[in-house]
Formats: sequence, structure tokens, C-alpha cells
Amino acid sequence: MEWKYQTIEREGFNLQVAKNNTDGPSLFWIGSALYYPRVIPKEISEKYQITVVDQRGFAKRIGKKVESKEDYFLEKLLDDFVFLQTELKVPTCPIVGHSGHGYMALSYAAKYPEKAKSLVMISTGPSHGTPMLEAEVYFQKYASGLRKEAHLKNLSEFQKNIERTPEDFFIHYCVSLEAKGFYQIPFPSRTFWEGIHTNKLAFDYLFGEVFRDIVVSDFFKKLSIPTWICMGKEDYQVAPYYTWDPILKEFPEIKMTVMEESSHLPFFERPEEFLNQLEIGLDKT
Repeated sequence: MEWKYQTIEREGFNLQVAKNNTDGPSLFWIGSALYYPRVIPKEISEKYQITVVDQRGFAKRIGKKVESKEDYFLEKLLDDFVFLQTELKVPTCPIVGHSGHGYMALSYAAKYPEKAKSLVMISTGPSHGTPMLEAEVYFQKYASGLRKEAHLKNLSEFQKNIERTPEDFFIHYCVSLEAKGFYQIPFPSRTFWEGIHTNKLAFDYLFGEVFRDIVVSDFFKKLSIPTWICMGKEDYQVAPYYTWDPILKEFPEIKMTVMEESSHLPFFERPEEFLNQLEIGLDKT
């Protein structure tokens, strides 16, 4: 699948955009315009017209302004997204967010309901706070010895990598979680990250503070659009699927699919099944 790329400057950031050339229904996918086209399989990209946009953590900074947390306030990211969706003439459509970007998609759909036909959150736990403690419990209880051994080896490499290029901390961190985040191990996931820029402060602040303390129920209460959550059953990278149970009891209209034989990228690992489940989820819209 061919993707076309462009860069849009906004408030001192070069935000990249990727768009495929399919004439299908639109999807507005939040995250990294370089990373996600590499992991979105053709089964999905041939069916949907997908616009993938950077969040500021992946955008190169321009100008001489001193970087601060304020640059990465969630409200500023949401304003970026509505600007991009409007500028690119992406119609009201499903908003998609994977992993931590699921919180961005949730927040965006709640703030700009006129832009969101539905919400898709993939491999996103209830928060990066207390529920994340269960991820390690789940891993120790159910992961194979081979997977645990691979994870320890990856952690050793992680320490060496951050000493060598500390500015790529987030990328090194994600790669170090291969044994927790991919159903097939070992998996050469670093190739997905080649050439991608990261702003460490953005991830420290958003993933380490904002998403640690986020209360997803507060956002769900503001939503009046259908919401579908997809989790890989063997995803040990985020809070496991069952940590959603108390929240889903409070919001029975929210649907969740737990995919077998998949981990943190269920759309990449089980594309046909994911597409079928996605279409069922979007059908409910």
C-alpha cells in the first residue's frame, strides 16, 4: 500500500501526516505518521481511507523556543488534532488510538464530538497508573518461560541502548518490551522505529503523568458516540483486558473484544480477524 506524506507546521512543531490512496470510508488515526503506516496491514489499508497524524511527541521542534511541559499539555494536542482534521478535510469519522494514543483519541472524541462518528481504542488499559501494576502480575502468572527469558535479555539491551542514545529513550523502551508486546518472539520491532524522532519530555509528561492519572470514566460520561475497545489476550505491555471489567459494568454500552493469539498490536498480528471485529464494532454505529 502506498502512503503519501506531508508536513504541517503548527506552534513550533513539524507535524507529519500520512494518508493512503484508498477510496473507502475514512479513519482518523492518532499517533505517529511514520510508525503506524508500517504496522497497519494491507487488509485494513485497502479497505479504509486512513489519515494518520503525529502527536507532538513525534514531531520535530523548530525555532528557538525553550521546550517545556506546557508544549505537551493534552489540550494543546487535541487542538492540533482538530486543526489537522479540519485542514485536511477529513470528514466526521471513527477516531482511532492505539496504546497510550487511545487516551488521546478518547479525550479528542469527548472534546470534539462533532468530529467523531465513533471511537476505537486499541490495546489501551484503563490508565497507566494502578491498573498497570496488574500487567506484571499477569505476565509472571501466564507468560511462558521462553517469553520471560527473552524479556530479561531485552532489559539488559535496554540499559546499553539508553546509555548510548538517551534521547531515544521512548523507542528503546518500546523495543525492550518486545517479549511482552508481540505474540511472536523474538520479533525485530526496531525496524518499525527507524528514522522516527521523539521528544522525551512529551513522553515523560504524557505517558508518565497525564495517562497515569487519567480517569477514563470522566471522558466516557461525555461521550454519546459508540465506543469499541480491542485488547490482545496476551498483551503484557499494558494493563490486561480484565482490568476494564469494573468500568465496563458502569458503561455497558461500550463494547470490548479480546483477541486470542495476539498481543499489543492485534491489528498487525491478526489482521483479518481484527478487520472483521472492527467492522462489527463500527456497524454498531
